[in-house]
Amino acid sequence: MKTVTTTRPELLDNGVDDQRFRALIYDLLAFSSRLEEVRNGLGALLGVTGPQYSTLIAIRLLSGERAIGITDVADFLHVSGAFVTSEVNKLVKLALVEKVRDQQDRRRVSLSVTAEAEARLDELSTFQRPVNDRLFANITREEFLVLSKVLKQLVSQGDEAELYMEYLLKKHQPRLADDEAG
Repeated sequence: MKTVTTTRPELLDNGVDDQRFRALIYDLLAFSSRLEEVRNGLGALLGVTGPQYSTLIAIRLLSGERAIGITDVADFLHVSGAFVTSEVNKLVKLALVEKVRDQQDRRRVSLSVTAEAEARLDELSTFQRPVNDRLFANITREEFLVLSKVLKQLVSQGDEAELYMEYLLKKHQPRLADDEAG
């Protein structure tokens, strides 16, 4: 009998077969890879890296009636504050993001995209629209809504799984290396 990679009955066919689950994982990895390449390409058209592009877009999307800071962007992108700080500093040097110190709390900064960034992002949208249309050409509105909901849940659970993986690596990695050497 083959070993299954999950015990959750919702993910197994006939309660014992994880082939569809494994295929889903590899499809998600493949799509994620393509999304990253598209992001990198859009960034390149804008003259920035993929992570800088994501940071810039997040700042633009989150900007509204209230000031947004590093933590807001980090939470939105599911990355660390230190990473966002590094990317924001690069975008400031490129004159695409402005940082304004909070008068009450000098440690906090408010972020906004510059007029130059707005103009470049507007121009980029002529390339972005057909790319996004191709990425999602085969899904219906209902599938899109379900996908949006499910992916939000998966990202949250992914954070938990990542923490558990870190724990397992700390606890078992030396033992696994010893098993291979022996």
